[in-house]
Amino acid sequence: MDPRDLGYPRSDWRQLFAPVRLADLTLLLLLALVVLTGALTAFGVRLFERAVSGLFDFGYTLLPGWLRAAGLPTWLAFLLFPAALGFVHAAVVRLVPPGDRHHAIPLVILSRVRRDGRIRPGTTLLKSLAAILTLGAGGSLGREGPVVLLGAGIGSALGQATRVRASWRNALVTAGAAAAIATAFHAPIAGSFFAMEIVLAPFTARSFALAALSATVAALLSNAMTGQPAFPIPAYAVLDPVQIPLFLGLGLCIAPLSRLYIAAIWGGEEVGRKLGFFPGPWLSRVARGFPGEWLPPALRCALGGVLFGLVGLALPETLGPGIRTIQDALEGRLPLLTLAALLGGKLVAIACTSGGGWTGGTFTPALFLGAMGGGLYGHLAALALPGVAVQPGAYAVVGMAAMIAGATQAPLTALALIFEITRDYRIALPAMVACGVAAVFSQRINPFSVDTLHLPEQGILLPWQLHDLREVKVGEAMAHRVDVVRSDMDLRAVIDLMHQTRHGGYPVVDAAGRLVGMITLKDVRDVPLEGRLATPVTRAMSKNLITVTPDQTVAEAALLMARHDVGRLPVVAADDPTRLVGILSRTDILRAYPTLKREFGSE
Repeated sequence: MDPRDLGYPRSDWRQLFAPVRLADLTLLLLLALVVLTGALTAFGVRLFERAVSGLFDFGYTLLPGWLRAAGLPTWLAFLLFPAALGFVHAAVVRLVPPGDRHHAIPLVILSRVRRDGRIRPGTTLLKSLAAILTLGAGGSLGREGPVVLLGAGIGSALGQATRVRASWRNALVTAGAAAAIATAFHAPIAGSFFAMEIVLAPFTARSFALAALSATVAALLSNAMTGQPAFPIPAYAVLDPVQIPLFLGLGLCIAPLSRLYIAAIWGGEEVGRKLGFFPGPWLSRVARGFPGEWLPPALRCALGGVLFGLVGLALPETLGPGIRTIQDALEGRLPLLTLAALLGGKLVAIACTSGGGWTGGTFTPALFLGAMGGGLYGHLAALALPGVAVQPGAYAVVGMAAMIAGATQAPLTALALIFEITRDYRIALPAMVACGVAAVFSQRINPFSVDTLHLPEQGILLPWQLHDLREVKVGEAMAHRVDVVRSDMDLRAVIDLMHQTRHGGYPVVDAAGRLVGMITLKDVRDVPLEGRLATPVTRAMSKNLITVTPDQTVAEAALLMARHDVGRLPVVAADDPTRLVGILSRTDILRAYPTLKREFGSE
């Protein structure tokens, strides 16, 4: 048959029989690197999980036995073990380069957006070790963020070793992230959607195909190594259409729970950060001349370990990822009061872990809270509607998916995960209702997900965020009341001002009120401790001013922050660059987003 009969143009049909070109061979090389990324990620994730399991068993199985044999109370293990690992964790984190001290998934996004897919191999290893210490100590964070960084780091390392171009490195980073989720949950489809919705953001057929290939290879190897899914769940069937409104109600309840979860993570971290940098009034006398923080990172980490250890002493199920407890909830074996206690206890443990500065992900805690919240909703619905709402475990399954959709705002990932776990579309259909409702209402409460909430603070704006911020002027978002430092002050006065206002930086003005510089906590710390308090502000401040005007957009200001790695910008009059009219911080940028502005108002 003539190929022209198949509809090919006369000028193009001969290309079907053209010899293999160099471009085709390079594409085969990319496919080989993607397959290798998937395979190495599968082995790396399984090694990570075994290390966590071994460390956790040592601390909460072997150590209590040794304490009992020595005549000591076993509850000491819940305090001493996480506290000791806290000091080790702090030492490991201190070795991470300052520019890489972001959370795992934001760091992966950062590597794609700004670094052409480059992730330092040392950062990957150090942050993986820190996460092993966190989860092994019983910290209530997740494994998925760290293993996503591990997979992305493997892809990036392969790309850097083979010296491929930037677009290929980015493809390998995305492929590694997809392979990590596929390995953790035996869910290659969910891994592929995760890479598209959260890591990659813009969707293309080619990028999805590469991510799916890597995820499939990883899932196949993972199945060969373990032979069992992460959550073997009974096949729940929702046959009565009357139950569908109940699942819609579940999505409505999970949406605020997802925001409460995000508040527990970031609120705990903010409290811990303030403890580390700003002493209270009762310590102000002691803090004079102290090198800038009264609670060093190691003590902060150990204190966080003691606190989540205390929660674990009362509720052992809150320690670590809690995979077995999730399994019990999904099978409907946990009573109502137990579910309520674990839901509250886990939120407290998450806040303590995050506040201590421990390293971990956000995926597994969301699964835990979703399963507990869904199971609790199912029990309450069964009490209110006997004979209609049955099988609380089914609501736990759907609640888990809805929590992922609400917290990460990635409903496709949540649906794919639930479908691959259950292998049954009958439960996936009501999950579509709950996930859609949870994602929409969670975004309505706050447009940022658990992984993107603080990206603007790190100078990272996703395309949809940047588009919205182009519509907001700096003058609408800035703080008009500005605490300033005078150029004739010394650093003792600046430190006192920091204690009083709890800000990390201030514009410096001269006697005439003209803007002459900026001084931050970092600038103060850069001054040698000996003689620090008497040092004039003019010697420590930065004179290289980066400013904005009220008529510029918040998007422009955010890009300036990212380019110059600063956390706040002085706002000056358009006709006089020395006349200070306000200040714009990273928090102001968050609140400048239209939805958040409606919720919180402007300062």
